[in-house]
Amino acid sequence: MSPQRTSTTMELLPLVCLCLLSCSGDAVRVVVEEGSDAVLPCLISTEDLEGNKFDWKKDDQKEVFMYDAGIHHNNGRPGQDEQFKGRVSHFQDQLMNGNASIKITRTKMADSGTYSCDFPRHQPRQTFNIELVVDPRIKVVVKEDSDAVLPCLISNNDISGQVFDWKKGGQDVFIHYSDGRTTQGPDFTGRVSHFQHQLQNGNASIKIRKTKMADSGIYSCIFPDLRPSQTFYIKLDVAFDQVLRDRTGENIPGAAPKPSVTILDETKDWLLLQCEAHGDPLPTVEWKDSDNNTLPADTPQISERGGRSHITVNVTVTKTGSYSCVATQEKFSHQIGSQIYVLLNGAATKPSVTIIKTDDGTILQCEVVGASPKPKVEWKDSSGNILPVKDLKETERGDSYDIVLQAALTKTDNFRCVVTQKEINHQIYAESYANISGSNTGWIFGGVVSLLLVAVVISAVVFYYKNRIKQIHAEYKKKIYRRKTVPAEESQEQLDQKNPGSRQDIANGKPDADEDTTMIQSAPV
Repeated sequence: MSPQRTSTTMELLPLVCLCLLSCSGDAVRVVVEEGSDAVLPCLISTEDLEGNKFDWKKDDQKEVFMYDAGIHHNNGRPGQDEQFKGRVSHFQDQLMNGNASIKITRTKMADSGTYSCDFPRHQPRQTFNIELVVDPRIKVVVKEDSDAVLPCLISNNDISGQVFDWKKGGQDVFIHYSDGRTTQGPDFTGRVSHFQHQLQNGNASIKIRKTKMADSGIYSCIFPDLRPSQTFYIKLDVAFDQVLRDRTGENIPGAAPKPSVTILDETKDWLLLQCEAHGDPLPTVEWKDSDNNTLPADTPQISERGGRSHITVNVTVTKTGSYSCVATQEKFSHQIGSQIYVLLNGAATKPSVTIIKTDDGTILQCEVVGASPKPKVEWKDSSGNILPVKDLKETERGDSYDIVLQAALTKTDNFRCVVTQKEINHQIYAESYANISGSNTGWIFGGVVSLLLVAVVISAVVFYYKNRIKQIHAEYKKKIYRRKTVPAEESQEQLDQKNPGSRQDIANGKPDADEDTTMIQSAPV
């Protein structure tokens, strides 16, 4: 092997190893800085490729480099895309070893993409994919929630009347129009500003406030009206604060969504739970109990569906309670979980609570049906104090129990009926609000109504007798008046004829009507 070949081989070896270590799926990933050279590896075998054909394309469209039995773009072959003219070469001395790699010099941001190395005459036909990532020379690294200044200086000329457009990928970030107006993209509203007083110095830099993980990426500062138009690239890296939390709302590409939890199988003594999650990178998955203890689970299983990797973890639980499946992506400081409540056969369901009004007061009643093992049932007030038991009925039905617990209501409060089964680590409760004043409302209302009725009757009786006395008194006065106005010549016989029997009554010692009236009027009522 000649020294030149040795040098070339030594040059390629570490790069190829690096690319293979950066492999994602079937594609090799090559990362270089803008302006540097990039070697895209493609080795088919140890067979000699000098008389063979291989074709490099970008994004399955642009012709990058074609070699066909010694004829290629650098020695007269037409058809190469303008973007790559004069910048792509192959390793002629390595063709005999099956090496079809190419080198792209002076890389640009536009060179980023997916490249294919195709051997159309090989049997079977073979194609290799390589992803090229060209990072901007300018990199800005900030901590999450801090401010980031993305620099963009075109010249010392005044650009107050120029259009410049900031984008992140295809997403609008900030636009400055020639008339001085500015707009911001939906994900950056209220967070992006420029340096108005620096426009006269050609400074089109922007500041992004309160950065978040989703802001990370490659930004372009574009001057579309310049001839030729100019574009500058800046890479922004927003470092996580290392605090694990749910970052679903931050629109982080690849962040895991809420995991899916299902029950695969169950008996009266255990349940088999399954948790499935996905994300890029694939999250770690754990099962935890209600005390946040990590449970021993089956070995995680990884599967591919719809071009996406899924991780599945099963766990068997033997106690009633709440369990959580937690998916964690350290790269994003992202953690998200799903919860499931397990109710083993025989565990008490939510008790039935009833407020009963009796002649003796109000009763709080709690009823539990079909619980196994036998539960402990208690009434508690809002302070956690246990209420005295008024009545307790326990009925055993085979292996299960029905329990009815009653307690007397003595105050207005929120009350809780608590059912506990220590053997299976299960506790459940039901709450109710009870008003002590409300329990005697009917009696109080009835008493008030009765008192009112008595008062009305007494008033009516008094009113009747007062009117009757007035009537009798008026009649008495009329009789006295008539006596005083009787003519003198009227004889006693005439008077007797008008009032027959009056004289006899007087003779027999009976008082006349006037005397009776006087007695009634003077009698106490």
